Amino acid sequence: MIKCSFCEQPLVCKSCGQPFHPRQEETHIGLYQPDMAISCPLCQKPLVCKACGYAFGEVEEDDSDP
Repeated sequence: MIKCSFCEQPLVCKSCGQPFHPRQEETHIGLYQPDMAISCPLCQKPLVCKACGYAFGEVEEDDSDP
């Protein structure tokens, strides 16, 4: 079972409720690269951890003023 890179809980897709099992090695590597968007191979929706809500590939907004 693959764990969420943010909360360390088993990675389960929030959209379909199924455990995440990448079909390609590139997808598995992408889990640890925060700027790479990952989709669930079962429901094709953006991958969001059911346990903590972390969205894989979502870039956080920087609210600081220049």
